[in-house]
Amino acid sequence: MINGASMSRPASRVPTIVCLLFLIAAPRPASAQQESSTEIYGGYSYLLDPGNGVLAITAGDNAFPLGWAAGIAHSITRWMDAVGEVSGNYKTKTTFDAEVSLRFHAAMAGPRAAVRIGRLREFVQVLGGVAYGHASAFGLTTSTSGLCLQPGGGVDYQLSSRIAARLQLDYRWIRKSAEGRAHVNQFHAVAALVYR
Repeated sequence: MINGASMSRPASRVPTIVCLLFLIAAPRPASAQQESSTEIYGGYSYLLDPGNGVLAITAGDNAFPLGWAAGIAHSITRWMDAVGEVSGNYKTKTTFDAEVSLRFHAAMAGPRAAVRIGRLREFVQVLGGVAYGHASAFGLTTSTSGLCLQPGGGVDYQLSSRIAARLQLDYRWIRKSAEGRAHVNQFHAVAALVYR
């Protein structure tokens, strides 16, 4: 009886082992035909700050033409991604007395919904996080930070099996500060390469 019981245990494991091997092997052919579930992207960023969120001296000159943006996204479902993005925008303005240096940085995360139509992948997203502004002029510096919300969207054009070109437009709203700074409204554009 003891020998019979010990021999039946390995036999009862065979269906379990076969099922596990099938589950491990079965997804491989399907995953080879699908996109990677993670993407990274990076490229040029342009910021328009009509509210002059850091320094009033920039009134009438609200463009930040130098900038970058980078991020990572991971698929949650077939049409929904979790996104993390960081960006930086800079400019220098020369006045009669000094050179004014300004910069904005933002770090945000949130959900993205996307749909693919041929070589195009269209998406909308809502990111939230923190924006930080810094200015220096006349030997003095000032900085401000605030919670921000950035809804936006864009389109990816597939260049190859792994690389896509992206155009993205966002509206950024930065909450007013406890020090008395008013709400700030900004417009953000990104041209980037995406690797999946």
